This record gives sequence, structure tokens and C-alpha cells, in this order.
Amino acid sequence: MLNPIRTIITQDAEVDDQNSLRHILLYTNDIEIQGIVQTSSIFHWKGQPGKTGPSDKADYDQPYRWTGVKWMQDVMDDYAVDYKHLVTHDANYPSPDHLRSLIKIGNIGYPGEMDASTPGSELIREKILDDDPRPLYIQVWGGTNTIARALHDIEQDYKNNENWLSIKEKIEKKVILTACGEQDNTYQNYISEVYPNIQFVKCVMMNSYGYGWNNMPEGSSKETLRADFMKEHILNKGALMSGYATWADDKYYEGEENRSQFGSNKNLLVDWWGKKYGMGTHIPYDFLSEGDSPTFFCLLPWGLRCLEDFSYGGLSGRYIKDNTKKNSKGITLNYWNPVEDIYIDDQGKKVYTESMWYYVSSIQRDLAARASWCITDDIEKAPVLSINEPLDLKADKGTTVKLHLSKEEHVLYKAKYYKDASTYKGNVSITMDDTIKIEIPDDVKTNDILHIIIEATNDYKHKISRFTQIIIKIN
Repeated sequence: MLNPIRTIITQDAEVDDQNSLRHILLYTNDIEIQGIVQTSSIFHWKGQPGKTGPSDKADYDQPYRWTGVKWMQDVMDDYAVDYKHLVTHDANYPSPDHLRSLIKIGNIGYPGEMDASTPGSELIREKILDDDPRPLYIQVWGGTNTIARALHDIEQDYKNNENWLSIKEKIEKKVILTACGEQDNTYQNYISEVYPNIQFVKCVMMNSYGYGWNNMPEGSSKETLRADFMKEHILNKGALMSGYATWADDKYYEGEENRSQFGSNKNLLVDWWGKKYGMGTHIPYDFLSEGDSPTFFCLLPWGLRCLEDFSYGGLSGRYIKDNTKKNSKGITLNYWNPVEDIYIDDQGKKVYTESMWYYVSSIQRDLAARASWCITDDIEKAPVLSINEPLDLKADKGTTVKLHLSKEEHVLYKAKYYKDASTYKGNVSITMDDTIKIEIPDDVKTNDILHIIIEATNDYKHKISRFTQIIIKIN
């Protein structure tokens, strides 16, 4: 049976990308990785002889913050150490040799470089053109240039074919880019011009799971990123997490500049470039960053429904389509921007914050559980959240919707009305005992959409959570 989710990772090898790769490898039993491709970006490149860059950047003929490419194989060596335990928890974990075969070097010469086909672009091209009926989620942790080269090669091969328009339409439906922003100019200059209907989801949540996490409201999510939680639950739990980078942990990053040597340059604890953006100071072993990981959190099968429509929200937050984003031909792009949600902080104050903030503690606690799988054959299972009714319902105003939950022992349940994702902006009363009762207000309108999130959290060491998302349409 095919895994429902398949994905290719593209990355520029920044330290937080390296953390993200270690993180996602613990979930390769849940999603199918079909490629791990190193690319360049405006922040990292290998250098290309004879290439001159703009005056405000380092010359493109020289390396810039370049880490090399060996690190990917080093990470796989760590995965191989942990694999013997991981596979006892789930036989679906892929072998280390299989994952090693997916590592490819893409276009790495300079920012936006797509001068020639590369092993990385060829892998991406092959997967775009295959007969697999599943969507192809391509994660963008660096520049889109290697993806752009793959798409360019397809265009050159087929643009004179009488079926080119239907081939292009199929590609635009199949390929979904979940991207940590635009880290070079190739989405704007090439992809959006030739393939404007490819979904581009701008998964930028830097104040939730990136370098700016200290900007989050105080609460349980933030506590799971602090040094005490990291040291107790995540770091040094197996080989993968022993190589995981945190603040002031003495790790040195080959090729990185001193202002980004967060492990070895202890001065950065209080005097770093993030201070001018209000990102605060740190202590040793604080969470550093996985700014690119929201590009795969949305793929995890935890019961949220953002892959049906990114406006529904999910582990990576909530996104809305930007209908003002157009290419040079005036065609509206399939471009999704992140939005903020309203939360109540620990003092009861209403605050706007990044829409994935709510899920950070669940992500961290689940990572802690997966890290423990690397060192023990004991398993703490996630709750299985099962609603007897369909997930899509219709209801009349002024009525009560009843849902029946199949409960497990040692699991705590709660429900919330997800107002930010819903069209009805009033309050919805939800009570939960043996039956979940949702009171539909009298002032809802026909075709209003109401989103209900049910959360189940086990009562064991790591307090693992899973979710169900009910969508109610008003008659």
C-alpha cells in the first residue's frame, strides 16, 4: 500500500536545515521521502568560477557560508545507528541505504543558478513526470532553483508537443511547493511565469519554530523550546539527536561565518543579529531553529485537514490565497501566505500570533517521544482519535450537533471552535462528556463554515497529541 504522502526535500544546508533533516528522518515511517536534494540560496552557495555577483553580495565565484555536501551522509550515518531501534517501533521506517540513495546534489553554484541539469534536478524531473497519482509535495528549505531547472527541462522537452498544455496542466495540479519563503529569484522569474498554477505555500513561521521563537507569547509552547525541556527530553537521545544543534552547545559548523556560529561563538548568547528584531537572548541548549520544518509539519498525518485546503489550518499554521500576487502576464498565481490567529495568553489577554504557535508544544512533545524510540524498544503510542460521525456535516441554525467519540483509557480530550478558520466569527458553545455537543448559534448564515478541532492527549510521559477536524456547513 502506498503511503498517502510523498515528498522531496530541497535544502541549502544551513544549520537549521540540518536540524530539520534530523527531525524529519524520525517521521519517515509516516511520510515517504523520495529525494533529499542540496541546492543554493541567497544565503548559501558553493561558488562558480567566473561568475560575478551583485555589488552588495559576496562574489558568486567564491563560496559563501558553504557547508559542503558531506554532512548529509553524516546525518544518514546517525540514522543508521538509530534505525535498529526505530524499525522495532514501526517496520515502515526505510532502510539507511534506501535513504542514502535519495541524496542528490542539485544546482549549488550561486543564488538562482539553474545553468545546467544536475542529479538533483533530474531526480525532481523524474518524480514530476512519473505515473504516481499522488500529489508531489516538494519542500523548499533553500532556493527554488533546482526545482526550476527540473521544470525548465520538462518545458524544453515538451513545449513543442501537441499535448504540452495538458502536460503542463497535469504538472500544475500535481506539484505543490511548501516553501520557507522565496530564497532566490527563480520562483518569480521562471516558475510563476511558466507554471503559474503550481501551488506555492509560503510556510514562514519564524516566530514559532525559527530563530525568532522567543517572540511567541508565554505559555506551554515556549517552554518546550527552552533548554530544560531540550536537555531532558530531546538532546542526546540516540545518534540523530546527539547531532542536533542548539544554542552554545560547542558545535562548529564548517564553512559558516562567525556571526552564525551559534554553537561555538558564546558571545552570540547575548549579542547576535536577532536582537535588533526583538528575538531576545538565550542560554546554552535553548532550541536554536528549524525555520524550514513547517514545510513538512503540514504533511504529518495527525488528523488536521490543511492538505485539503491550506485555509483550514494545520500543524504548520493557516494560510490564505493571495489574489493580488500576479506574474508579468497578469495571471493570478496560486500563492498562499501565512496568517495570524487570535489566542488567549496565560494572563487571559487576547493576542495575535503566528497560526502554528498553538501546535508547537505538541510538535516538541512528539519529537521527544520519537527521540526516545532511538534508544529504547519501549513504545509510547499516540492516541487514536475516532469520531463515529462523518468529518463533514451539515446543520441548521439553532440546532445541536452531536458527535460520538470512541474514547481510550489514559487519554484526555478537549474540543475548541476554530473561529479563525471559520466564516462565522461569533462564539460557538461546545460541551464534552460521553457525547460532544456543538450548539449552532441562531445568527449563523446559510453556507457559513464552522471548524471544530477535537484534541486527544495521552496521559503518559510525553503527552502525545492527535487531532480531528470537523467541518460543519450551515443549511
